Amino acid sequence: MRIKYNRDQKIKGNLTQNFDKDYAFLEKALDRSGDIVKNVFYVGDTADIQSIMEEQTDTNTDSDTNSIMEEQTDANTDSDISSATKGQTDANTDSDIGRKTVSKRIVKTTQNNKKIKPKKAAVIYVDGMTDADMVEDFVIRPLLKNKCEKTGHDFLSYVENHVMETVDWKEDESFEDILTDILSGNTLLLLESCPKAIILSTKKYPSRGVGETQQEMVIRGPKDSFTENMRMNTALIRRRIRDSRLKMEHTMVGERSKTDLAIVYMDDLVQPELLEKVRQKVNALSFDGILDGGMVEQLLEENVWTPFPQFQHTERPDKAASGLLEGRIVLVVDNSPGVLILPVTYQMFFQAGDDYYTRFEVASFARLLRFAASLFAIGFPGLYVAIAAFHTEMLPTSFLLSIATARTGIVIPVALEVLLMEFQFELLKEAGIHLPGQLGGTIGIVGGLIVGQAAVEAGIVSTIVVIVVSFTAIASFIVPNESFGSVFRLLKFLFIVTAAIWGIYGYLLTFAALLLHLSQIESFGVPYMLPSVCGENLNYDDKKDHYVRYPFAYMKKRPVFTREGRRIRKR
Repeated sequence: MRIKYNRDQKIKGNLTQNFDKDYAFLEKALDRSGDIVKNVFYVGDTADIQSIMEEQTDTNTDSDTNSIMEEQTDANTDSDISSATKGQTDANTDSDIGRKTVSKRIVKTTQNNKKIKPKKAAVIYVDGMTDADMVEDFVIRPLLKNKCEKTGHDFLSYVENHVMETVDWKEDESFEDILTDILSGNTLLLLESCPKAIILSTKKYPSRGVGETQQEMVIRGPKDSFTENMRMNTALIRRRIRDSRLKMEHTMVGERSKTDLAIVYMDDLVQPELLEKVRQKVNALSFDGILDGGMVEQLLEENVWTPFPQFQHTERPDKAASGLLEGRIVLVVDNSPGVLILPVTYQMFFQAGDDYYTRFEVASFARLLRFAASLFAIGFPGLYVAIAAFHTEMLPTSFLLSIATARTGIVIPVALEVLLMEFQFELLKEAGIHLPGQLGGTIGIVGGLIVGQAAVEAGIVSTIVVIVVSFTAIASFIVPNESFGSVFRLLKFLFIVTAAIWGIYGYLLTFAALLLHLSQIESFGVPYMLPSVCGENLNYDDKKDHYVRYPFAYMKKRPVFTREGRRIRKR
């Protein structure tokens, strides 16, 4: 058979109920794969041997029993020779009759078994992704020990209900679905004369265990994190929400990669319109290969030109569970050590994992500190350039003299000085990320100290610029979400450039343009700046988990994107 593809790059055709043709087609489709295991055998191949061995065992047992009786008879009747001879003759006669009867039964059983035409069967799976021991013990071995005269649907039903020693299976007849299941780690059982094949769930992916998160470290709270195994990730979520209303819809994305994706939500809390919109966008994904959740995020976001993330990425199962209890949707992508949460507002990126495990006073102070640090990370270098280059009259005289003294001997402009140091810091940061382990942190610290000190001594930059750049770097690291914090790295250069051209006016205009841009972003219909904008129109009066966190006794309502009538979380 020739392999044909349709417009969606899917293999055409179904099983033909001809074992040889179907097996040859699958073998051709999986040709040169290298890691495919194909095993063809006959159903009931060892049934005759087992039956004969059982009969021989019965024969030996009868013979041994007769011998023992003969010896006992000789011992008890030594005085009467004629009687012993007669007993021995009778015993031998019984033994001969027994042997003849067993022989006839073996011949009869063998002749009856020969009337049953043996049926072919094939097992196909991927080595390294499948539990081979499970296939051998619960599928192949039971099939070798059982024979069946039935054919077609009856034979298929008999194998499923009386032979296989596993319960996780399904029937399929499409070549595309069968090959996808095989390459996903499942096992194909192809039976002769059967209209459909059996797909057995025997996945055993090589994966690492649950470890600690590397990006969202906390002092108090759970330390476990998601892994690259989607089934393990969904189990970590299910472990925290033991509610039958927690739903998980599974699908595949990627024309060639066929990556597993799960849409997770609370059935009674999610808005039906939001859920339907997410389903449509996920089903409409048409891309060659989806290798990580970051690709799904970029393909599903509504505004591709904004640098601000429209999904919340997290490695923490407790944060994903908290989002579900607020009526949000979680996307779990296979091969990705994190999940995506939607919809999202900007203030959610300032919420750390341990904000809800410590006292509300401490959590509120830390959150206010993060908001202030984000403003410094974006605008502090630009503000210094605007004042030092254009508006020195805004500074006190003593502070101005201090800056002038520090810049004595510096020949390059202030804007170029700041850009040079920021560029040097970004180089050290990238080098630290891609270097292994402790070496990355060492390079960042030592490189910053050596390069900064050398630049000051050489008269390339002033000490005040080193302080500004260092303070900005520390402020950018306070934001707990990496994707949101990365935006600050881009925006600070925009503020520096506009401040270097137009001074404080360019700085303020850039700040106003940024606020205008944020107010126009939506994440699946939810305003990005909620509740700072549109709060009154959406009847969003619960701001007790925004800039500060109130005590749990006062946090009685869920966010606005929870289903209407389900926003009360505590009575």
